[in-house]
Amino acid sequence: MSREGWKEFLRAAERSPALQRELTACHEPNQILECGQRLGFSLSMKDLDQDVQAEAIIDWFNQSKIH
Repeated sequence: MSREGWKEFLRAAERSPALQRELTACHEPNQILECGQRLGFSLSMKDLDQDVQAEAIIDWFNQSKIH
């Protein structure tokens, strides 16, 4: 699953000054995606979209009176 790929990619970016410089040059989300894929990470924009939706649902639930 590429959600794990994104986590691994972010951990690599935190540790690698070279990768940080390369990411600084990215101006569009698809450039970041392409950079990670080129480096061998399993990434997709679909997983980011699903994460945003999941976070919104969790936030709503935490703020609601249902729980």
